[in-house]
Amino acid sequence: MFSTLQIWAFRDLLRRPFEALLLGITLTLTIAIVGTLLLFPRAVQDTLNTLLNASPSIVLRRFDAAGFCPLPVPASVRAAQTVVGVVSVRPRIWGLVNGPGLLTMVGVQREGMPQGLAGQLTRLPERGEVIIGFGVASGQSTGQSAGTLQLEGVIRQNYQVIDRLPEKTSLFTHDLVLMNPEDARQLIGLPKGYASDLAIDVFHEEEQDAILSDLADAFAWPVRCVTRRQSQGISASRLNRARTLVAITVIPAVLALCLLVAVNTRKSMGRQSDLGIMKATGWTTGDIIRFQMYRELFVCLPSAAVGICLSFVLVYGPGAGWVADFFFGWKTIPPSFYLETTGAAAVVLEVAALMLVPVIASAFLPALKGATSDVYDMIKGAGHR
Repeated sequence: MFSTLQIWAFRDLLRRPFEALLLGITLTLTIAIVGTLLLFPRAVQDTLNTLLNASPSIVLRRFDAAGFCPLPVPASVRAAQTVVGVVSVRPRIWGLVNGPGLLTMVGVQREGMPQGLAGQLTRLPERGEVIIGFGVASGQSTGQSAGTLQLEGVIRQNYQVIDRLPEKTSLFTHDLVLMNPEDARQLIGLPKGYASDLAIDVFHEEEQDAILSDLADAFAWPVRCVTRRQSQGISASRLNRARTLVAITVIPAVLALCLLVAVNTRKSMGRQSDLGIMKATGWTTGDIIRFQMYRELFVCLPSAAVGICLSFVLVYGPGAGWVADFFFGWKTIPPSFYLETTGAAAVVLEVAALMLVPVIASAFLPALKGATSDVYDMIKGAGHR
């Protein structure tokens, strides 16, 4: 199964076990840190793109001198449906309320169910019932009875928790509360027949920007529209801030890598006498280079595998609360991110190229130099150290 050269390289590692163990632990932790910092923005981007693709093409809101205000449902729906290219219009009821922290409340009904949640819920909430996100569930106060959530808007009221939102949508639904539309109106003081905004879908995705002016002209009051592409642009700009944090926090890891390479190079240069003895006993240059490569790979490959696995656990694991706390300030259960295989594989290759290549090269190049040097000089130099 293993060649004689590979067994010899492994036995050579056992001559200095603590040195090999220290190198492995250092490399594992460095790869885990760098891998986590590179994988996290990618995981957020993949999850945002997946969920935004299920969002409405255009969100339309009415505003006046005081800001955004409710819009009348019948007149607004008729106005939006007159625009060529609009295929569906859904009035939505939502707002910010107080509970275990500041929460986003949405009134839902079967015909207005968001596409991202369609088929994910066993049933919709009736009067006095709510469906909550994972962040809301973990933030309930201890003074409430089990399965009860107290919300405060225009009024304060307790609601019965009947279900949780799917974990895979928790990046958007982390602090979300779904409730009956009538309860939602009552909670935020929205008059009957009014909605918070309109969710509009268009026939062609390319028409999103083209029909914005037609939508604005179709209404008798000022409106503001946000397209799906604009939402993706806003999300991308926020991710750029996270990438800036990544660039800053990667600097210590890069410095640690430089120190690791320097130490490994110095250690390899100190083995010139051993390489000289190998050449004197009949080892070829190819044997020495392969021996040194096997020796490094026995340490680097397991360290890389463990470090990359730690990165995936820290980003995608259910208990990885510190990542969400560091980037988003969440103190409760973190969201579940979408794992996109292609992007994750690219991150793995980046980490491998960033960490493994310099470390292996730091041992390979001195070995190549020693393998091509004069045997007498290598052995003679050993007596002066």
